[in-house]
Amino acid sequence: MAKLMIDTYKDNSFSPTALIKSNAFVATINPTSFSIAYKTFQNTDQAAGTSNTNAKYEKSLAPSLQIEFLFDDTGVTDSNPGNTLINKLKKLKKASTNVTEKNYVTQQITDFYAATGKFIGNIHKPSNVILRWGSSLASGASSNSAYEFKGILTDLTMEYKLFDSEGKPLRVVAKATFSESISPELMKTIDNTNSPDLTHKRTVQDGDTLPLMTERIYGDSKYYLEVAKVNNLIDFRQLKPGSEVYFPPLDKKE
Repeated sequence: MAKLMIDTYKDNSFSPTALIKSNAFVATINPTSFSIAYKTFQNTDQAAGTSNTNAKYEKSLAPSLQIEFLFDDTGVTDSNPGNTLINKLKKLKKASTNVTEKNYVTQQITDFYAATGKFIGNIHKPSNVILRWGSSLASGASSNSAYEFKGILTDLTMEYKLFDSEGKPLRVVAKATFSESISPELMKTIDNTNSPDLTHKRTVQDGDTLPLMTERIYGDSKYYLEVAKVNNLIDFRQLKPGSEVYFPPLDKKE
């Protein structure tokens, strides 16, 4: 199963030269869910003597990602989950070979905070991060990940749930909030990738039609015949899922 990973960067350009460490943190236990929050501000001032308002858009806040991480050392994540006898034998073996057993939960918390929230002296702030999860390319993602979020840690709460006889934590839930943060230069690049002035290649999905795909790329389905010609499509009404279609730059001459 693909694990959620976090890459760290010096700034929000997320350029190769800004990369601090790839896979700086890898979740042992994947989150069961996450949520994305969007918020817009509307001017709802209402004139005296009226019974309704004409809301006017003012601005949108950057999306925020709320996600929980589980750090657990009770044995549920071992190769034999729930088998306490095997887990005890493992610990006895470590003791007999004079191997010092690190507290797994404490180490995971340290690694997570180092990647997301710890102040870094040479850049004078915590790192910017990319959270990646999955292996299939999603619309808008810049790497081979099913989900990708670029931002900064804005809030972190650790809930200690369980301890061993020595007081070492065995289970901790980390509740983290990340706010999207992208440099103006990167945003411009992302916007340009959606420009009708560029050549696009798209993989046909179930239910796709050429007019529908043309609408997504150009904002108008009327160019589907030109796209059919470029791709030598005889029957553009029945596109084969998995096939690739090229969408050339628009000829702006009307």
